[in-house]
Amino acid sequence: MTATVGVVVVSFDSAPDLPACLTALMAADAVARVVVVDNASTDPSCEVVRGFSDDRIELLSLGTNTGFAGGCNRGFAALGDDVDVVAFINPDVAVTPECLAVAAEALAADPALAGVAPRLMRADGETVDSVGQVLKPATLEVHDRGYGRPLGPDLMEPVPVLAACGALAVFRRTALDEVAGPHGPWAEEFFCFWEDLELGWRLVNAGHRISARPDAVATHGRGAGAADGRGPLRWRRPVELEACVVSNRWLTLIRHLHTLDLVPRLPVLLSWDLALATVSAARRPGLVAAIARRWPLVIGEWRARGDRPRRRLRQLPW
Repeated sequence: MTATVGVVVVSFDSAPDLPACLTALMAADAVARVVVVDNASTDPSCEVVRGFSDDRIELLSLGTNTGFAGGCNRGFAALGDDVDVVAFINPDVAVTPECLAVAAEALAADPALAGVAPRLMRADGETVDSVGQVLKPATLEVHDRGYGRPLGPDLMEPVPVLAACGALAVFRRTALDEVAGPHGPWAEEFFCFWEDLELGWRLVNAGHRISARPDAVATHGRGAGAADGRGPLRWRRPVELEACVVSNRWLTLIRHLHTLDLVPRLPVLLSWDLALATVSAARRPGLVAAIARRWPLVIGEWRARGDRPRRRLRQLPW
């Protein structure tokens, strides 16, 4: 018997994407409840949600924008203990009918498995968006497996990964309870970006496993909220969000990287990030002030680093 799945959709000015996302969820197997957390949208997002008559859909409309992480925590709290499996999903994602049931069955079959990373494809149906996340060996940046390339046999195996892309991440509820902080399982201070990798790494450091499941398939729009044009997505988002990319990377590395891996890599990591920040700031000078506003979080994380359990890099999935 397939476990029941509760779904958290975090919305911010997502009216164009919500109809396809919710329609797909209502047609999907094993979905028991859907909580749409609206982060103070200024568009008709809430009206779109209210237009669905299915009583499995619940709207949680917030007065302020709590970010993706904050929205996930509030949706998780709203689901409570009613479901065995929780899926967090972006509005620009549409699941196939069997996607969430396959993920739930994988969790039910393996008690040591805490999370599942479905296979996300781009809208063309041929380009991969993500089949789980790992770290790039040299720079320790987030790497979505298969990102931007055609699907190959290497991506069709259910291999261990460090995290699931936050666009669609499926977890055992009790595992999230185990690692949750005062606000919930997601690191709310991150607001957005790197929070998916941080949660996965936290679960792995706690002794859990996360697996890619290429047979659980969904379509991801990628780049919602970014301006049109060329260049990295981070350059086409507001400077406040690019500052989250920069600061949250360091919050994650300080929090989870073992000291024996962090110390010898500091020169490379600092040089790499300084170079990226310099190029970005030359394009958008406002980035410097945005990073400065978030940097106290990084300093506070360093001071609170402590001696928590951390796995060595060689023990992590690559």
